[in-house]
Amino acid sequence: MTDRGNETLLQKGLGFAGSLVDDAFLMLPQILKPFTPARRIDPVQYRQEIQFYLDHGYVAHPESFFQVEDVSVADKILNQTPYQDGLRQIIAFESRYQTRNPMIAERFNRFVENQTAYLIRWAHGDRGRKTVLCLHGYMLGEPSQAERMFKVSTLYRMGLDVGLFITPFHWKRAPRSRMMRGIFLQPDDVGMTCECVGQAMHDLYQSIMVLKKMGASEVGLIGASLGGYHAGLFACLNDRIAFAALMVPAVLFIEKFSPQTVRYPFPVDKKMHDAMDQVWRLHSPLNFYPKIQKERVLIVASRSDKLCPFEHVQALCEKWDWPPHVFMTGGHWLVINPRERGRAWYRLLADTGFIEKKG
Repeated sequence: MTDRGNETLLQKGLGFAGSLVDDAFLMLPQILKPFTPARRIDPVQYRQEIQFYLDHGYVAHPESFFQVEDVSVADKILNQTPYQDGLRQIIAFESRYQTRNPMIAERFNRFVENQTAYLIRWAHGDRGRKTVLCLHGYMLGEPSQAERMFKVSTLYRMGLDVGLFITPFHWKRAPRSRMMRGIFLQPDDVGMTCECVGQAMHDLYQSIMVLKKMGASEVGLIGASLGGYHAGLFACLNDRIAFAALMVPAVLFIEKFSPQTVRYPFPVDKKMHDAMDQVWRLHSPLNFYPKIQKERVLIVASRSDKLCPFEHVQALCEKWDWPPHVFMTGGHWLVINPRERGRAWYRLLADTGFIEKKG
């Protein structure tokens, strides 16, 4: 796994085909944009909200923004049903996350559905099992869909327990209004997005603690797209995970997902644009280094990915001194050689002792 991104003419052609699917996906928000109600923005308050993150040192020292620490949570099993020879559980606990920015707290906390965190668990029922915790992508999180995507049944048959972390503002945590289902990423509300990522890291840590309380001996992360972003970021904030697998990960939200693309209802000068950009990038994994050994990190990316641009993944690999990686031909959704991804993933599981090595 030493491919540094070079590709043949044939691979470029196949990659272009894969990127066309991404283009169609990216076109959808543009089609829906005229039907989405514009957010009312007070220019004075918005500038103050952005400036808060600079004035309190979070931009200069991004790690200080995150609340990844032991907090006692009272988890409860909402639903339990049979699964193969074990069980499937829906676990809930109160999110104790407190926004760093007090000016955003009221806006953030009014979504009562988001104040309950959820964790899905496919478990054998005994203690001491290693657990793979899956992190879903943007606008996803429905358990049955994630069960297929992460091949939960295969991992379970290998002897592993499997969990699914529900990202804030997704699935049961999503706002009631369908027009607000994409609230986790808001280029026109930089502070709110920053707090969403902060809550994701806080609740992810609590989910790992819940799994360990339930008997997980070790927990490793696999995340796809936005989930890859979260897996990479968490690996830089805490070392209490066995591994982090980043599958077609987002690394930096720019271009289509950037404050630079927003038409604000008030003049925005260069200073304001620069401040927004700094806060928008505050939580990018590019700001950090992993707290786990690089051999326990796997990065799988597609060279022609339009949603999670490949050049950002290359930059991350270089900054992290080239951990194990696979660069595939294709786009975000359509991949020409997907078996390479599977081989790399199962190799990581074997190398970290989650499954037995073959031969």
